[in-house]
Order: sequence, then C-alpha cells, then structure tokens
Amino acid sequence: MKTLISLLRAGLLAAVLTALLPATAAAASCNAYSGNLVFGTVTLLSGGVKDSSAVINYGCSANPGERVLLCFSMGADPGTGLYAPRRLSSSGKYMAFNLYTNASRSTVWGSTDSAGGAYPPVALAMDFGAGEYYKTGSLTVYGRINPAGQTGLPAGYYDTNAIGGWPMALSYKIIPTSAPIDCATGGLAKNSATFYIQAIVVSECRIDSSTTMDFGTVFMSLTQNVDSTSTITVTCNGGQSGNGYHVRLGDGLYASGQQRRMRGSMGYLNYELYRDPQRTSRWGNSDYLGVAGTGNGQPQALTVYGRVPAQTPPGPDRYSDTVVITLSY
Repeated sequence: MKTLISLLRAGLLAAVLTALLPATAAAASCNAYSGNLVFGTVTLLSGGVKDSSAVINYGCSANPGERVLLCFSMGADPGTGLYAPRRLSSSGKYMAFNLYTNASRSTVWGSTDSAGGAYPPVALAMDFGAGEYYKTGSLTVYGRINPAGQTGLPAGYYDTNAIGGWPMALSYKIIPTSAPIDCATGGLAKNSATFYIQAIVVSECRIDSSTTMDFGTVFMSLTQNVDSTSTITVTCNGGQSGNGYHVRLGDGLYASGQQRRMRGSMGYLNYELYRDPQRTSRWGNSDYLGVAGTGNGQPQALTVYGRVPAQTPPGPDRYSDTVVITLSY
C-alpha cells in the first residue's frame, strides 16, 4: 500500500506541473494583410509619375528564444507572369504600374516564386525574447505609375477587380539564430492573401499649337479666290469612355453675323474658314460645325482651310483678324 500511495502522489504532482507550464509551439504561425493601394486620379498628359503606398501589417507566434524567418512576396502579373511591369485593367485596357520595396521606387518587390531570384521577396527575421509568444510588425509597399508610353489610355477606373485583388503571400519558418536570412531555403510555410489597387484616369485634352493663316499679298483687283491653310495641333487621351473631342472656331473679332471679316484701317475684307479642302463645310463655333476626333495620346494635326473670296477691297492695307479656338472633350 505504501508503494501505491507514493505512485499516486507522484502522478498528481506531474499533472499540476504540466498545467502550470506554457504550451510548447511545434512551429511558428504567421499572418499578414495589406491595406488598399489607391493612386487616386492619374493625369496621363500632364506628365510626371503618380505614387502611392500601403501598409502591410503582420504578426507571428513562436516560443521565447526562437527566430522566425519571414519572406513577404508580391505576385507577378496574373495575366503575363511578369514582375515588371505589373498591370491594372479597365474594360480590356491595361495600365502599367509596379510595386517597390523602397520609397525611391528603385527595387521591384518580387516573390519567392521569381525564376532565378531575379525579383526577390522582402526578407527579415523576427526574434522572440524572454516571455514573448506573439509579435507584430509592419512594412510599407510603394506603388508607382509612370505615364510614359501610356498617354493613349482612355479614361476610366483601372483596378484589380478582374483578378480578385493583387496576390501577396507571407512565407515563414523557424531558423537557428545564427542562420542567414535567406528566402531561398526550403521548408517554408505559406499564407496567401490579396489586396485592392486602383487608379482613376481622367479625360484630358490640350491645344499644343496653332499656326498663322497667311493669305499673302493680293492686288486691289482681287478678282479670284485666294486660299491658304493653317494647322491646329491637339493632344487627347481619348475622352471619357472614348467619346472623343471637338475643336470649334469662333467667328473672329469683326464678324458681321456669321460672316468672318478681317479689318484694316480703311474697312473690312471678307474671308471664311472651312473643314474640308473643297471649302464647302464651314468650320464654326459648335460641336456640329466643328471637327471631331478621338485622341490616342499623341499630337494630332488638324488642317484649317481658309479662303478670301473675290471682292473689292476697301483700300490697300494690312487686314487681320483673331479667331478663338475651343477644344471640348
């Protein structure tokens, strides 16, 4: 009986000790998530890059004294498999952008899946001190859109909706404190997630230049038409949903009704501006009477056809007028 009682007491003591000791983790457990990366309004024709950023929050559980290797991956473009550039989509159109590890946007943020390690993930180690079983941290992911080569994109919302969010992953494992921080090592556990990215392209147009229409020198008789041309150069990025643009011409400073006139010191000289080389379609000050086009992000030259009809000038002089160009989109 004494021996039996002694064994029972030993068993009870072991049970109490086990209950008081902390649970031993067999392996680390880590998770990460990112906030939305929103570029806001992107003006492609104005030039200059558009930057944005988002914060990745992460947390791991492990035992005191352990070191956890963390590898943060940003996936390649799901459509192309490329890391540079990545793309946002809008109704079958694509806008190039990229994700970077640094604020200067010089290092593309890659993945553990990158072939040959050309685009590596972000690697770091988390050390658990005495009494630490759970730790958190944060990283910043830096985004950039470069308008170069993309000025022809139509206006719209470019985002990650078509792919269900941008893919990201956190791979991790416990490593010796003396081991290098190397994501190429095997045996990594992985948790995957996605986050939302968006950019809004707005309609843009600009008048780049216009040349002077010079009818030259004519004699007092002016018994036949005198023709000339000028060029208006515009650049547009397609207009809202590709609806395009219209270029309108005012009637000038000295018009009589809709008859355009140049003025000299002795009176006026009639002239007209047209949309066609035959000079049959007047170029007026409304969308219906203007010239329409669809921008492609490149300069587009529009020809204005002018004519001074046969008439008797009020006298020898220099005649001129100023016409307002209006670009609507």
